[in-house]
Amino acid sequence: MVAMAKPWLWRIGVAALGLAIAVAVGWRLSSDVTVVIVVCAWVPLAAWCLLAPRVLAALPIALVLLAAIGTIWWTLPGQPGDRTLSVAWSVLLWYPLPGGLALLAATWWSRGRPTRPLWMVIGGRSRPAEEPGPVRPVWLRPTATLVATGLLVLGCCLGGLASGVGMPSPDELFPLPAGMDATRGTGPDGSDGCDQTGHSCWTYYQITGAAGESTDVLTERLRRHLREARGWSGAESCRPVHGFFLRTATQLCITVTSDPADSVDHPAIGVELSMTNLSPAA
Repeated sequence: MVAMAKPWLWRIGVAALGLAIAVAVGWRLSSDVTVVIVVCAWVPLAAWCLLAPRVLAALPIALVLLAAIGTIWWTLPGQPGDRTLSVAWSVLLWYPLPGGLALLAATWWSRGRPTRPLWMVIGGRSRPAEEPGPVRPVWLRPTATLVATGLLVLGCCLGGLASGVGMPSPDELFPLPAGMDATRGTGPDGSDGCDQTGHSCWTYYQITGAAGESTDVLTERLRRHLREARGWSGAESCRPVHGFFLRTATQLCITVTSDPADSVDHPAIGVELSMTNLSPAA
């Protein structure tokens, strides 16, 4: 039993470590981005650990896929835009490709090796002496092929299904510091939504402060929060959105405005988050 389990030890260990890294890298951004990281970066590693044949390169390739998960700390460093799902999705779609290609290549490179039915594998029956090399169950090759193809489709094709720029994530602003409350409101561009072309989307929040706090103090506290906790360079700034180190024609903006609800006893300011595609075709 120990001899049978030993080949699986590194596979289980690497997959578990990869899941821990994926959650740690994603959780600092948002829960939605964490799910996308697990799907795009960890699932290829798990598929390789589970389905890859016993070849000399199996462990090195697993370690490369594990290291790739760690690179998300640099491709999505937590700057404005990295917490928005459409931005993170465009960056992470590249991550399934290496795992899918490696699994497909390794599966068919070993196609000449003997197989045996699954019931023989589970029953622990030894292979005939004339069968050289490691024995693989008959279901493994088609299963690995389907999984590898799915990873390649995820990395190559699904990016074209997303239309428009998408709504800015509330995580670009929240959580707010103590003493601030937020409610959705109607800003200069109207209530939350997108234009008819889908090339510009926005969301508006009314931020209120503590009773007796001046609007100037509330605005300065918000500026400090945006700069220190969310990476914005200012309270009225735009940041070009990058996809896997490549600058795109989309920009994410934050605008702080006065709010009609502002009063001496009830300070309030408005914050609008917007994403706009600036390409000429848009």
